[in-house]
Amino acid sequence: MEQMMKELQMNGIEWELNCPLSKHSTLRIGGGADIALFPHSTEELCRALAFLRARDIPTLVIGNGSNVVFSDEGYRGAVVFTGKCREIKIEDNILFADAGVPLSALSSSARDEGLSGLEFAFGIPGTLGGAIYMNAGAYGGSMSDVCINSSYYDIQTGEVKSLFEDAQAFGYRKSIYQHHPERIILGATLKLQKGDRRQISETMRTYWEKRRSSQPLDLPNAGSTFKRPEGHFAGKLIEDCGLKGLTVGGAQVSEKHAGFIVNVGGATCEDVKRLIERIKTTVLQKTGVELECEIKFL
Repeated sequence: MEQMMKELQMNGIEWELNCPLSKHSTLRIGGGADIALFPHSTEELCRALAFLRARDIPTLVIGNGSNVVFSDEGYRGAVVFTGKCREIKIEDNILFADAGVPLSALSSSARDEGLSGLEFAFGIPGTLGGAIYMNAGAYGGSMSDVCINSSYYDIQTGEVKSLFEDAQAFGYRKSIYQHHPERIILGATLKLQKGDRRQISETMRTYWEKRRSSQPLDLPNAGSTFKRPEGHFAGKLIEDCGLKGLTVGGAQVSEKHAGFIVNVGGATCEDVKRLIERIKTTVLQKTGVELECEIKFL
């Protein structure tokens, strides 16, 4: 381990031993990772992944930790956080950005240049990489509407490649990357439209007010717990089943929005899993609708 630390330092890669994953999770849950790496650029990210691959060290790559639940036991291996890979370039109506750029920063940069198309992303607590992976969306917009290509590092071959438009296989909360864990998203190119800066700002402000008034932003959460069932809204189904406020350990169905699970204090990964199973079972029994989890357990 000591030799590995020296080599990481020589490669200029920031690292932390026995890193508590809970502090890198918006749900504030998770044990410790053997080591965490924090590359500051896509070049460093590729070097870090090659370094770990050459040593057969199990690896997870995470953005903001906003759509995931880490295990209570932590992770025996390396967790690579992309949140310091934040370069943004804008040429005309084309925006290029690294995977670690927060969505709110991305949409704000577009607004400042008078570019429309990312208003929906303002307030989503994730990074561009996670948004491409999940095809994040809100208020009628999604990443598939604006992403014309994405680049990735193949940890098996060490190559950097790109996927264009339909090759990304976007669907509802889906992309091709979910079927290829060896492909680590490095960044993306987004095509936006020229717009009125004041109107863009107003739309973003409206969306933010909707989020603030309807979502439990004051408590740790991982975003929407379930995907939207066809013809229904998960939150309404859960509320109609009388599950608002249902608590297992420190995990609770939000009393503000039933589509969210919040950490009201000391919640564990196991608490969240048990609560999700109770929700799914109750909703299926009472409505016949089978809920599909949107958050990822790691």
